Amino acid sequence: MFALTRYWHSIFFLMFVSLFSTSVHAESKTITLVADYWPPYNGTPGAVHEGYMVTLVRLVFEPLGYQVTYKMLPWKRAIIETRKGRFNAVIGATRKETPDFIFPEQEAGISYLSFFVNKRSQWRYQHPGSLSTVYLGAIDGYDYNDWFLDYLDANPDRVYLRYGYAPLRDNLSLLVNGRLDAVAGDVKAVHWIANELAVSNQIQHAGKDTSVAAQRIYHAFSPAKKSSAKYAELLSQGIESLRQSGELQKLMKAYQLQDWRD
Repeated sequence: MFALTRYWHSIFFLMFVSLFSTSVHAESKTITLVADYWPPYNGTPGAVHEGYMVTLVRLVFEPLGYQVTYKMLPWKRAIIETRKGRFNAVIGATRKETPDFIFPEQEAGISYLSFFVNKRSQWRYQHPGSLSTVYLGAIDGYDYNDWFLDYLDANPDRVYLRYGYAPLRDNLSLLVNGRLDAVAGDVKAVHWIANELAVSNQIQHAGKDTSVAAQRIYHAFSPAKKSSAKYAELLSQGIESLRQSGELQKLMKAYQLQDWRD
């Protein structure tokens, strides 16, 4: 029964694709994705582990004849330029931070706000008031939980906001070198980058914000491009098809992850 369900789901996806083939034929056959460095969601362009959210787009669109390109940009610049229509989509956005963008129905991951400290540190996050005793690293322009954004705005002397192509990696380097007391970040991204930097044994998880649900993260398409609604719908259908066929699980396993909906 499961195999039959997967078969019909694949047939439906192929029918769905054919509905778009004529309308998108005359459009640009290149889809350009942009974001800052945030593995395992999106990593170094062209790398073996380019990021599973990049590969998702490739798996859906390349069989249709599209060329998918991915570029790294500082996060705020990525949003600004994509909003103008220079690029097709940003990777890892939330609905709250880019409400004018075109979103697929299917999210492509979830993210919790967590905190990390040096291995020698005794500090642990317990509640927002806990932050008053640490010099904290975060990323300029990221969409954190509302209370945390308020804290960043209200405490500029207690916060270091990093901006650039790989701000989380920069903050982790500052943490292990003793220039920051704590760093805010997504668990999966921190663990991935710490492994790359060979500093996993020098940092530790110090707690996460459980006051709100995890944030759903998406490929957010440019509001300035007519093709965005079609691409968003096609991506949603493609992700679900990959899930039903088992290809999504294979992709996530390559990153030592599970389907975020499991």
